[in-house]
Amino acid sequence: MKKHRNMLLPVVAVLVVLAAAAAVLLPRLQDDGDSTVASVSEGDLLIQTENIGTEASYFDYDVDGVTVEVLAVLASDGTIRLALNTCQVCNGSPYAYFVQEGDDFICQNCMNRFSSTDVGVVSGGCNPVPITAEDYTEEDGVIAVPASFLEENASRFVNWKQF
Repeated sequence: MKKHRNMLLPVVAVLVVLAAAAAVLLPRLQDDGDSTVASVSEGDLLIQTENIGTEASYFDYDVDGVTVEVLAVLASDGTIRLALNTCQVCNGSPYAYFVQEGDDFICQNCMNRFSSTDVGVVSGGCNPVPITAEDYTEEDGVIAVPASFLEENASRFVNWKQF
C-alpha cells in the first residue's frame, strides 16, 4: 500500500504542472495575434480593417500547400493598402518578399525600396504585386480577398521563402 502512495504523488505532481502549463500556453497558441485581424470564410481571406496600422500585417493563405502571403498596411496618406508580398521583378527567387522599414518596404532579393503609398497601386516594377480595389470587397470594416484571386496568384509563391 505504501508503494502505491509513493507512485501516486509524482504522477499527481506531473499532472498539476501540465495543467498549469496548459492554462498559460494554450491561450497563446490559440491566439497568434492575427486571429482578430484576419480569418478565412468560404475560402476568402477576411481582414478586419480596424486592426490595420502603419506597421504592416502579413496574412498567410494556403493554396494546395503553397503559401500565398498578403500584406496590409495603413499607408502614410491614411489609406489601407493591400498587396501580395512577393516582388514582381524578382519573382521566382526565394528572397522575393518585402520587409517593412519605417514607411518603406524593401525587397529582400534586390533591396529596392518601395513607399507605403505605392503599395497596391504601382505595378510592373520591383514592387509588391498590387491588390487593387477591383480585386477585393470591403463591407462593415471587413476586407474580403476572394479565394479565386489568391489561387490565381499562387504560382508566384512556389519558390517563395524556400531557403
